[in-house]
Amino acid sequence: MNTFLGRRLVTAVPVLLLVLLMIFTLARSLPGDPAVALLGPDATQQQIGALRSQLKLDQPVYAQFGAYLHNLLRGDLGVSLKSGQPVLGEIAQRLPATLELTVLATLLALLVGIPCGMLAAVREGRWLDQALRVLSLAGVSMPAFVLALLLQTVLSIDLGWLPISGRSSPWYISEPVTGLATLDFLLAGQPAAAWDALLHLVMPTLVLGSFLAAVVARYVRNSLLETLDEPFIRTARARGLGEWRVISGHALRNALLPAITVIGLHFADMLGGAILTETVFAWPGVGRFMLDAIRNRDYPVIQGTTLVFALLYMLVSLAVDVFYGVADPRLRHRGH
Repeated sequence: MNTFLGRRLVTAVPVLLLVLLMIFTLARSLPGDPAVALLGPDATQQQIGALRSQLKLDQPVYAQFGAYLHNLLRGDLGVSLKSGQPVLGEIAQRLPATLELTVLATLLALLVGIPCGMLAAVREGRWLDQALRVLSLAGVSMPAFVLALLLQTVLSIDLGWLPISGRSSPWYISEPVTGLATLDFLLAGQPAAAWDALLHLVMPTLVLGSFLAAVVARYVRNSLLETLDEPFIRTARARGLGEWRVISGHALRNALLPAITVIGLHFADMLGGAILTETVFAWPGVGRFMLDAIRNRDYPVIQGTTLVFALLYMLVSLAVDVFYGVADPRLRHRGH
């Protein structure tokens, strides 16, 4: 396992370099000039040229990339062209909001997807199985922005049950301790504010977690059906074990192994997929920050957020591999 982890960490370096090179090139291929975006359409050519020189945008791309790598090795992600603040600090300020939303959406997906997949497999071919399969297909097929607008219209505008956007109501203020709004309000002794922050989380969590819940349900159902046909399951039944004990104690553990990779990689995908959800719900996370940077041609922010997403994706992928090896001991020695 140690050899496997070491090899994965070594191979991550060229992957990150390739990601940086691609995003560095693509960011500078975007139409428009960052200097014009910052100064506005009324700026003179002299003002634009002076700003481009100040931001070193007049240098060759390879020189800009080399300087960026040099600064990156020192932990410097650059300075935002729009705000003038260090990119690392801007991302650190917004990352907890994205993680809070993504983790809750993943927990919701697991709490819904695994039981639904189990019920569909146990009731294979019956009306419950058919209904759950239709719901999972709808969850996979429905675009996130359509579901977001539907929930906003029904739950917020029509019924008034939930706030339509934001992370909390503006009259609730607390010092950021953990970066997680609900927990920070609780630590500050403001339970009403914590409840308000939790209500703001409901709709974004439903939108972001619906796709993963549908995927998990489909994978668990199919994997569980295959596992139930294995000889060890027939042996367990022949020993007189109850059906629920056979399914929950023997079949489910083996059926979840193929789903571990899917769950982990989709969790990593949700970190990037949160861009749309954060934009629709005005959620102050890294995804929305990245979209604003693309609109403003803010190269350092685009590069910094992409690097953070790539690192998180690799860490989650590595954690999935480790967890897979723990769950299935036969895989532990394959890295040697």
